[in-house]
Amino acid sequence: MQTLEGFIERTQACETEDHLFRAFDAFVASFGIKYCAYFIMSKQLRAIPPQAGLVRHNFPHGFTKRYIVNNYAKFDPIISQSLKEARPFHWRDVKEKQTLNAQQKQIFEAHKEANLLDGLAVPVYGPMGTFALFSLASEGVELELTQSQLIAIQFACLQTHNRYCDLAQINDEAPIKPLSPRETEALTLVAAGLANNAIAERLGITENTVDTMLRRIFAKFGVNNRISAVLKGIGCGVLLP
Repeated sequence: MQTLEGFIERTQACETEDHLFRAFDAFVASFGIKYCAYFIMSKQLRAIPPQAGLVRHNFPHGFTKRYIVNNYAKFDPIISQSLKEARPFHWRDVKEKQTLNAQQKQIFEAHKEANLLDGLAVPVYGPMGTFALFSLASEGVELELTQSQLIAIQFACLQTHNRYCDLAQINDEAPIKPLSPRETEALTLVAAGLANNAIAERLGITENTVDTMLRRIFAKFGVNNRISAVLKGIGCGVLLP
């Protein structure tokens, strides 16, 4: 089993986000964890909806589709519980800490049907006032983790989050060229979790125009994805809390 120290050294040598997440997947796999979803939930006290803050995931396609179609992120009790915790907790612990409604119980049924027999939520706090959540899951087995293993996983998540922020070049510098009012409006809608088709409808433009506008925003911010653009927009004051 790779040590935490070895994992940290390996992540420091990663030059791309893809290499970073491969290193993370390999590390947590040694604890019986197969799947991971990584969300950045807030920066500088501005909340970011899960659908906008999802950085990456490798959950099964069928489960992911069901999660998105039913908009589970909007009322997922695991996400809401993570805002109250400072340490890792098992998904099942939520049932003891909250009274679940019928919609929330559907999420746990979806876990069961996807053979996600056990899961772990790991909240982490990182640079530039960021709060992130790692949602980890096993397949077909329950996770039997000691306290020291939970701590190792927590620090691995924190290191991954910190290193991702480095690699994604998420900082508080203003863009070389300022955003236009229309671009700012589009980025605000991205930060609210709207997809391109919904942004197009809200702004009265085509999806192609939205795509072009977002590419211009990415170029001005020096980023290559939506979540990085949102984080940088918050950091440099383009998006206000």
